[in-house]
Amino acid sequence: GMKYFTLSPLILLAFQTQPVQAADMPYIDKNFACFTEVDANKYLNDFAVDVASFGGLELCDAKIDTKKLLNDIDIIAHGQFASAGQNNLIRGFVDSTHYYDWMKAQTRGVQRGNDVPYATAYNTGGFFTMQDGWAKLSTLGRVGVFVHEARHTEGYRHISCNQGTYQGTSLATCDSNYAYGGSHAVEMEYYARVSVQGLNFHPVYKKMARLMAMARSNFLFNTSPLQTREGLLALSMDRKSAHLYDHGQWFTREVPPAPGRMKRTSFGAVLFDGLSAFAIELYQNSGFADLVTDTYSYYKLAIDKAQPVKEMEEFDAGTQRYVVKITSTNKLAAYNFRAGTWGTEQDVPFEVTRTSTAIPGNSQAGFFVMNAAGEMYAYQAANQRLVKQVGTWDPDYKEVVAFKGQNYILKTDGQIYIQSATSLQPWSEKNAYSGLVTVPLYDAFEVVKE
Repeated sequence: GMKYFTLSPLILLAFQTQPVQAADMPYIDKNFACFTEVDANKYLNDFAVDVASFGGLELCDAKIDTKKLLNDIDIIAHGQFASAGQNNLIRGFVDSTHYYDWMKAQTRGVQRGNDVPYATAYNTGGFFTMQDGWAKLSTLGRVGVFVHEARHTEGYRHISCNQGTYQGTSLATCDSNYAYGGSHAVEMEYYARVSVQGLNFHPVYKKMARLMAMARSNFLFNTSPLQTREGLLALSMDRKSAHLYDHGQWFTREVPPAPGRMKRTSFGAVLFDGLSAFAIELYQNSGFADLVTDTYSYYKLAIDKAQPVKEMEEFDAGTQRYVVKITSTNKLAAYNFRAGTWGTEQDVPFEVTRTSTAIPGNSQAGFFVMNAAGEMYAYQAANQRLVKQVGTWDPDYKEVVAFKGQNYILKTDGQIYIQSATSLQPWSEKNAYSGLVTVPLYDAFEVVKE
């Protein structure tokens, strides 16, 4: 006869908080089904794809770029959005029910090339050339590029940047503001819609959309569409979750099941072990433990290299963004965004035993390096000099961060303390922690209490 299954309350709760529909689209290339030749040919014809340049017709294997592109077009064709759900990044630049038709109308042809290595893709009069960088991206990243390029066909152009990573370079990579509705804004609107209004997207795809929206919105507009505030993120002792302190409230956040030190990034935070960086998404939990590789901040610079680094830091000083690494051979280098390569490696006159974004007794964030004796040096980004600081690092200090004009210190006992003029006061929070960073939070998405 009929079988009835009773679920335990715990499992039932998981189902209720995480309503994954059977109709959710996959987000990883290998999880997409094979295409029929009829469906594949419709997509390839609609977008005038130069199939040979993508590696020939391939219906199943996403190691071939043709299949990757088919997966992307499939997401565009079948993505569904609710009309409800407000978000500052959703302005109605593109009709959410007609992404496929709109993109088809803006695309005269798509080909694969590797002639402009610093670009992910480019658009020449409606003909898109996808570069090697495109092929390395996630499905979400590739779809975002496709949406972005389609907007260029309508005559929207970038201008040079007056802030962020490309400030002072002649590269035209920014838009003046969000209201202009250029390629960046149309791309961000897509990510915001997926996150806030998406009906049949995988929860991890939605998580990646929030990460991408934060990662790109914060430096690609000369007038930022985002307001930013500081939060604190503390990694639990068992590394199974993190606690986010925002607006005086605590939120529990999922963290990737990965080793490494928790680090601040332009979009939030990562776990970084010198070789791999996995993103921590601060706004809501997806319910999935899937590792999301950080392709959103400049920790991605370490990932491509098989050579682990001893330490790395991404930080802003004024309107400029910097990325600095200390190599396994104890050399220091800063990334040169204008040249698209690491700058000259300089010898550090001592063995770097730790780095920090703050030091005790100094409530200014920066980049500091310490030697075995606990001597502290501030890195001056503008001239790449190390300047000795007063005092020494206490070996009982695991992490020191500057938050709201004070130092918050995580000690080796797992407790967080607030430094006052003369002493350390235990913070009221009773949990024990293994990591602590400050994080930027942006007003584009709500921090969901769950």
